Amino acid sequence: METSETLMARFSQLYNSLDNAILDSLHEVYHCQVQFIDPVGEHRGLKALDGYFRQLLTNVDYCHFFITDCQYDANQAVVCWQMKYAHPRLQRGRELMLEGISRLRFADQRIIYQRDYYDLGAMLYEHIPLLQQIILGIKRRMR
Repeated sequence: METSETLMARFSQLYNSLDNAILDSLHEVYHCQVQFIDPVGEHRGLKALDGYFRQLLTNVDYCHFFITDCQYDANQAVVCWQMKYAHPRLQRGRELMLEGISRLRFADQRIIYQRDYYDLGAMLYEHIPLLQQIILGIKRRMR
């Protein structure tokens, strides 16, 4: 029987070099009835999650996650991470970095629930020139 430690190692390996090739091993990490929620949307089931990841990866040059902290037990985990990514239409394709947290729940030695928390503005909107000026103006007024 696999342990939470083994599952978290597979999770880390998957996200460390997230690309279309490694998505073939998604079933080794995620339960077939996974519920995945992030600021972009909600996806239910392994097929939906696979499609979501593949669609996201078609738009980026690369996407790598680095686990900065991880607390887990037999049933759940909280993972702090940094994502480094490059998108050809954001900041002229230069590398960007985003920090986030994932809350995970386990079933049958797989992740059945994942909720990602991160700043979608910092990931996307603040790198689009017109929106960047609007967002920065709003932030200045709020200070």
